[in-house]
Amino acid sequence: MASESEKLPLGLMVPPVPAGTEIPPEPPDVGARALSVASRMLCGASTFFFLAFVFAFFYLRSINADHMWHPKHVNPNQGLGAAFIVCILVSAVLAVVAGRRMKAKAPGWVAPGIASVALGLVAVALQCIEYTVQHFGPTNGGYASVFCAWTGFYLIAVLFTMYWLETQVATELRARRAPAATDGDIKDPDRLIAPALDVAVFYWGFLAAIGVVTYVTLYLL
Repeated sequence: MASESEKLPLGLMVPPVPAGTEIPPEPPDVGARALSVASRMLCGASTFFFLAFVFAFFYLRSINADHMWHPKHVNPNQGLGAAFIVCILVSAVLAVVAGRRMKAKAPGWVAPGIASVALGLVAVALQCIEYTVQHFGPTNGGYASVFCAWTGFYLIAVLFTMYWLETQVATELRARRAPAATDGDIKDPDRLIAPALDVAVFYWGFLAAIGVVTYVTLYLL
């Protein structure tokens, strides 16, 4: 038979209150722990998802069926590819700066946060431009199919991550513009924003690392 400690969920609990008393708000540490665990699980899922494209790249290159793995005309634009990965990396660095400033309770974290989102969106735009200038499509050999699918899904991941980061910045700006009442549940909004920003920055850094793998594999190998 399970002991009482085994029946309790992991993490902090809402403090017990007498019967008939209003239940207090959930401690911020509970939400922070849940977000941290969820972000690690998301990283694991993303790893397995993009590993499928890594496997497809090296498998199709190794068999080179009908010598159609990489025809001569199937070449992505190196300049746009380099600009794309630079934007991704600088955006991730700015996100880390924003996260550290937030932990230090510095009000200036919003500026690098906005810049990070802007550069991430520029990276998406650059890859979309790449699609319009390249002279191949997903049916022009194995490399072309992997390139189009891999970069396409990566752009979707980047776009949703930028939305995730933007919501943290927007929440902070809203909290500054219209502070919560001192007698309300949310007396210190940064205690709630900080954990969400932290996991968003963590995932964006992880996704940027996947972007480096993407660039090296598709543009340099």
